[in-house]
Amino acid sequence: MKEISTNQELEQPYPLTRYFYMRLLPALVLLMAGLTVLMGIVVRNSSEKLYLERATRTAETIASDINRNHPKLWRHFLSGARLQQADLDRLAKLFAIEYLEYRLIGLKVYNLRGKVLYSHVTPEIGRIEQAPALQRVIADGTASAVRHSESGGTMVFELYVPFRVDGRLAAVFELYEPVNGDLQSAITHMEVPVIGSLVGLLAALVLLLVPVVGRAQKAITARTALIVDMRRRLERLLSRSAVETMREPDAARRGTGKRGDMTLLYSDIRGFTPYCEAHEPEQSIDMLNRIIDLQLAEIDRFGGDVDKMIGDAVLARFTGAEAEKNAVETAMAIQSAMRQAGLALQLGVGLYSGPVISGLVGTGARADFTVIGDSVNMAARLCGAAGEGEIVADAATIDQSRIEGFGPVMDLQVKGHARAIKVRRHLTSP
Repeated sequence: MKEISTNQELEQPYPLTRYFYMRLLPALVLLMAGLTVLMGIVVRNSSEKLYLERATRTAETIASDINRNHPKLWRHFLSGARLQQADLDRLAKLFAIEYLEYRLIGLKVYNLRGKVLYSHVTPEIGRIEQAPALQRVIADGTASAVRHSESGGTMVFELYVPFRVDGRLAAVFELYEPVNGDLQSAITHMEVPVIGSLVGLLAALVLLLVPVVGRAQKAITARTALIVDMRRRLERLLSRSAVETMREPDAARRGTGKRGDMTLLYSDIRGFTPYCEAHEPEQSIDMLNRIIDLQLAEIDRFGGDVDKMIGDAVLARFTGAEAEKNAVETAMAIQSAMRQAGLALQLGVGLYSGPVISGLVGTGARADFTVIGDSVNMAARLCGAAGEGEIVADAATIDQSRIEGFGPVMDLQVKGHARAIKVRRHLTSP
């Protein structure tokens, strides 16, 4: 199954209307066409069967009429005995009366060798016929129908039916009937309403489905918009790495962390607690938001990712070949922007590069995607050692960044570490 992998695909509502018009509706039309064709085949076969049944009864009636009035002549006729011309003329008149009475276009009678014993076309009498339909009747006694077009374009049934005497095949009658005769008209009168009903049902189904699909599409679109809006608002609470990780198909099943090196930026507002005590909550939140927005803009500009915000503190991470350089430039840009903004509060920033473990922390209903490890603690400790407008970074990070303007290497003793670490400081000019 194809997996959704882009924001654009995630944010698009399910195209129910498009699939309805492009897939379901054509499928319904094809189904209707198939049913119509199938019905046509069934009707065609049924009409041929009805024509053959009627032709069989007609042939039996014709034979019965002639046999009743001229039994000896009829027996001689079926036996293939040579008849006098007077007898032939009498038979021709009898057959002509019969096939005209039954409104036949023509009539022929064959013996079991395929010889024409009688034909409405006199010159054909005495010929041997090899038509496949005739041979099938002679071979297995099964009636057969053939359609063909007359010279005038009229469609005609050639109906080959067996004639039996005492249960044994004695002759084959060929009756010619117009395809559009009275029987076909009756079949058509039955066929048209059925097909019309099917078409009507399809039209009614489409008319019913169109508004239903339309309303469903509106509901789907509206709900998708709500979900997308909610997702975007929730994404503001998460780091970019967390969002990208959770978009992966197996993110929910992945419980292990990933070890890697990165540069961490940890910032904290100096004097924010006294500021909150001296100002209204709305003013405190407004100040906090202004400072955080300023930091987020610079972090994003230099390719960093905000891991979390803890009260008035921000933890960001930088990865890649130039992680140290980007992190240092971000810290300097933040402090410069803070000075230029002329805010009542300033920041202290700590930078530290080292190994961390990133991944989902937490199980069950609540989890967080974050980084953990001693490097995170070190970045926070360096931030704590920085004064207003100052950046404190481990010396290795500054050396790797190759950025000038930092003070000399000095030892800094941090809580939780027995040995001092080498750091360099940078104070933004007022």
